Amino acid sequence: MGTTPIFGTIPTTSSTSSTSGNNSNKSAEQLRLDFLKLLTTQLQYQDPLSPTDNTQFTTQLAQFSSLDSQNKSNELLQKLLDAQGSGGMNQAVSYMGKWVIGSGNQTAVKDGSAVVRFQMPTAGNANVRIYNQFGQLIKSVDVENLQAGERSVAIDGIAAANGTYQFAVSQVGSDGSQMALGTLQAQQVTGVVNSGSAGILLQLGDRQMALTDVTRIELSNTPG
Repeated sequence: MGTTPIFGTIPTTSSTSSTSGNNSNKSAEQLRLDFLKLLTTQLQYQDPLSPTDNTQFTTQLAQFSSLDSQNKSNELLQKLLDAQGSGGMNQAVSYMGKWVIGSGNQTAVKDGSAVVRFQMPTAGNANVRIYNQFGQLIKSVDVENLQAGERSVAIDGIAAANGTYQFAVSQVGSDGSQMALGTLQAQQVTGVVNSGSAGILLQLGDRQMALTDVTRIELSNTPG
């Protein structure tokens, strides 16, 4: 009576993405050695009067070949992902020191001045309001004769310490009515973070922004 094939005892769990390249190579090599040991043991203890059928050996070899190919594919995929992540970091590092613009309502006040950015749907007048961390209004300014499109306006005479503040902007109609406008914020890139699942993030002071949320990059934060 032939012995029962014991290929099924070989571990079939592939290496996870967190396993290093060296560990993956060692695991693959160990898998090959384990298979050869099991195959040798099977040949050694088979019944000489009823040897294992050649078809069973062929099936085991085919299964092992498939598993080995899968491991190699996983290793190649991980290398591609690592290369892509490295390329993203290299690209993001080039943003260091530059100003990125995206949706938001924060502005930096320095020496009583700040720059606010917003979208004007049509030409007209706007009212800009700046608030402290408690939601208290600390500055309100009317800005006249603005063109349609994205606008950046310098606000002076802000009686507040240097820091980050929130702002809101409304378009003022000829009848005095106000309509809230979409606001943008510009912050300087101070670092780059590889967050893993969330991808590459830009460090902007005490907050982070994904590369996909960046609408524009500028060398300086100046009104215009």
